[in-house]
Amino acid sequence: MHVGIDIEQFVRDPYASGIQRVLQYLALEWPAGDLQADFVIPVRGGHGLLSPKQAGELLTLPFTPREPGADLRIAVEEWIDVRLAAADIIRVKDGDLLALYDTWLLPEVSYLPSVLSRFELFSRVMPTVMIGYDTLPMTEPANYRFAPGTSARVSEYFRHLATADSVVCISAWSRDSILTRLRRDPARAITVAHPGGDHLPIRSPRTRQRATFVRLGTMEARKRPVEIAEAFRAAVDDHGVDAELVFIGGPSASDDGINVAIADQVARGSVRWIQGASDAQVRDLVHEGTAFLSIGVEGYGIPVLEAIRLGTPVLYDGVQPAADLMQGRGAHRIDGMSSTGLADAFRVWAAPEAIDDLRGEIEPTTVPTWAEFARHVAEAVRSA
Repeated sequence: MHVGIDIEQFVRDPYASGIQRVLQYLALEWPAGDLQADFVIPVRGGHGLLSPKQAGELLTLPFTPREPGADLRIAVEEWIDVRLAAADIIRVKDGDLLALYDTWLLPEVSYLPSVLSRFELFSRVMPTVMIGYDTLPMTEPANYRFAPGTSARVSEYFRHLATADSVVCISAWSRDSILTRLRRDPARAITVAHPGGDHLPIRSPRTRQRATFVRLGTMEARKRPVEIAEAFRAAVDDHGVDAELVFIGGPSASDDGINVAIADQVARGSVRWIQGASDAQVRDLVHEGTAFLSIGVEGYGIPVLEAIRLGTPVLYDGVQPAADLMQGRGAHRIDGMSSTGLADAFRVWAAPEAIDDLRGEIEPTTVPTWAEFARHVAEAVRSA
């Protein structure tokens, strides 16, 4: 059997995200066997076909150290150009793609007309498979502010999620959202495969004199950065908590008011906001933290698994599938969705003896693995 895996969205808009971590390890861990996989990219005059090994190299670029301000798109273009010049990439014309494959897989979210029309074409002649991610516009509308003229493409993507022959979801919550909100026919194949966390080496827990709470991710409303900052401020000002709050991640793309609010908290002291950190810097910052925070709504939550691998206990609340998986093995649910409960949690867990108990529960070897995730996706493709 032969499956084509469409990663045009990555080539057009590469950046280091949870979805692109999934793509990276889908390629790096694609199982050997009778299911041959090509990762399909756009190139001049048609499409290029990458082996899983080649795709893994390309998809690792966002997680590779580079100069501050360097344009990742240029790095991706240069990687492709070098391999085209060396004839390392098989090239085919657009019209030849249909004849090559038994199944077509769309592994990432895309509203690109070219990606969507290609998926529609393939769905008419062969089984199609998708990976279902994260929140939907119907579950978290504040996270989706589409530019005028794009709503039709957005609708088309979600229509495909509802009608593809098979969907592999990153969590049970994601699956249930697709079934109930998109009204996908439950008779159609839909399964759950948990992304891995074993891309990070295991580190021993690290203690610090001053409690440091670390939160990783973009400043979107569903991840409650403003509520976290305000509760931390209350813990410091009203309860005398001696601690630091560290935000790691880019600004909100949907609500600049969030960015202004976090910048204001930084100006008041005891709060840091680190943007543009390299992969290695993020690992060190999380490893050095007293506790890792994951509050709000996550479709899955790979950073939770990363924190546990790095020996940092996780405090969480809300919709947090990865944290729920690791409850009692490095993750601990708190009352974090109310301002008073979250402020009280900062007060409680800033105490060294409290966090030491959580460190003793960490089981980094039990996080889900990428090999198992890739195997499950391959099985879904084969079954389709």
